[in-house]
Amino acid sequence: MPKVLFVPLNKVVELKTGETLFKAARVNGIPIGSSCRGDCVCGWCKVEVVDGMQNLSSPEECEKKLMRSGNYGKTERVACRARVYGDVRITTGYW
Repeated sequence: MPKVLFVPLNKVVELKTGETLFKAARVNGIPIGSSCRGDCVCGWCKVEVVDGMQNLSSPEECEKKLMRSGNYGKTERVACRARVYGDVRITTGYW
């Protein structure tokens, strides 16, 4: 099972392959921004991928739209759309 390390909280959680970063945070009580509850509308769940970008799904169209409108950097993803297929380390300004 893949692991997500939430930096700087130093909290590691395991999740089922293919689950989103957003779900990993929510299910484990880790605060993450959201006003749309994970429907790929608001972009508040922006995270920075510190390591393991290759272990995330490719951005789908709704995520690409949010990334363009929100001026996302190369290492940033929309947590409610990014599916995990291997170990990753992430952080966000929210923490």
